[in-house]
Amino acid sequence: MKIHLFFFILLLWVTVLPARKRFPEYGSLDLSYQCKMSKGHCKTQCSENEFRIGFCIRPGTHCCI
Repeated sequence: MKIHLFFFILLLWVTVLPARKRFPEYGSLDLSYQCKMSKGHCKTQCSENEFRIGFCIRPGTHCCI
């Protein structure tokens, strides 16, 4: 069981930590603010006359313009 824990920590150290150092700004991006700045609204479903640009805070909400 200790060997499994060792390999899990090693896997975490090799994969997650370098990605965090490479992309530190990814976690601090406020997508709802970016949506509002582009004159959009965060909705769960866009209407027929709106375009879906991207995601807001959650993947279930879309930025509709």
